[in-house]
Amino acid sequence: MAIIETRDLKYGYPDGTPAINGIDITIEKGKKLAFVGPNGSGKSTLFLLLNGTLKPQHGMVLFHDRPLRYDSRSLNEVRKEIGIVFQNPNDQLFAPTVYHDVAFGPVNLGYTNDKVESCVNSTLETLDLTQLRNKPPHHLSSGQKKKVAIAGVVAMEPDVIILDEPLSNLDPGGAGEIMELLSELKTLGKTIIISTHDVDLASRWADVVYVMKEGKIYRSGHPSSIFSDRALMEHTKLKLPAIVETFREFEARGIAEGHVPMTLLDLMDSMECSYIGVRCAVADRDIRKGQQVGLFMREGTIIAVPHIVQETAGRALSDAAAGDEVMVEDVRGPLSSETGCIHVVRIPRVIEGGSRNVDLEGIRALFEKATFDRVGVMGTSARVTAAKAGIRPDFEVDVIQSGMLFALRGLNCLVLASGGMADLVKKRVDERNQSGHRHIRCSIEMS
Repeated sequence: MAIIETRDLKYGYPDGTPAINGIDITIEKGKKLAFVGPNGSGKSTLFLLLNGTLKPQHGMVLFHDRPLRYDSRSLNEVRKEIGIVFQNPNDQLFAPTVYHDVAFGPVNLGYTNDKVESCVNSTLETLDLTQLRNKPPHHLSSGQKKKVAIAGVVAMEPDVIILDEPLSNLDPGGAGEIMELLSELKTLGKTIIISTHDVDLASRWADVVYVMKEGKIYRSGHPSSIFSDRALMEHTKLKLPAIVETFREFEARGIAEGHVPMTLLDLMDSMECSYIGVRCAVADRDIRKGQQVGLFMREGTIIAVPHIVQETAGRALSDAAAGDEVMVEDVRGPLSSETGCIHVVRIPRVIEGGSRNVDLEGIRALFEKATFDRVGVMGTSARVTAAKAGIRPDFEVDVIQSGMLFALRGLNCLVLASGGMADLVKKRVDERNQSGHRHIRCSIEMS
């Protein structure tokens, strides 16, 4: 179902320079979209047109099949439903405290004092910002300012959240927090739209990518169709994602095959081909030069075993003592290992009571009695629950992909996930299993 449409949208600057030059797009509800393109391609201007900040000089923007109207009352309604977060949070933060900044939107929507208080407190808790409520925004880090700017939009409970370069000027930790937050908002049914120069982010995150150039939509589609097109990337002056470049090199050497991958997990699947060539392995016991050896995976390491018939086998290029590395040539057959499992525990969202409604002793008992090699957390309430239970997570970014990669190495993972993010883990694992690659077991339970 379409939530936003544009029809022959055009807009030019006062000096006559065209910024948007005939854009027709249809944005479906609940999707994650990334707009990519060089500076000056019109991304920021398009975003301002989508929420009514700018009025088109030609064409129209439709929200829920209705054209935007530009009187004050109509625009207030639109901006309640389509929130925008600017690239520089300092352009958005101006109140004396974080609380007052987040309250600005609800106050201007005419909410009662009690509803304003409720909206702000709920938003601060959901975004793990409660401890900052009385701090001046100018005393915050770049990542904290970005989260507060997002909170100011989330507090108005919009259907659509637009973010202009959401990861600009953030360190890896701050960037990971923002992307986790966007994933959490997506599970609440929000439509998330971002602009970015980061093709690696767009390729692994978005459901749909729009490539912009000179005020037009040059191409749109699934990330795999966009970023696998080298000619398109060169023409629009975008670089290939690192995963795609790596795959192309592996493909040229006969190490990988199949569809162009968009994630590290996809890349690893593409390398499970029938011919491997020469591999480095660790000797399980003493090996003689020229000896035939079997190969298998153990916790991510290729192990060479003499005198054992394996589906994957090759010939040692040198003598090697047990525990030493050895090169093996003429390797044929797919490498395999026993996969681990992913056990997901659903933690109530903040609006469902969060960590206060969790049986912490039960979580501790599960963690202690079961054999989990790695622990991941997704979402604010899951992170707080882990801290209360004294569980130190091993991974908090790209949790679904990381969990599957660990499972493919034979490791068992426990994932604490807030609300609908738990169901998302199960869904992604099931989708991956349907592709015909090695099966990963995944179970889910309530906390």
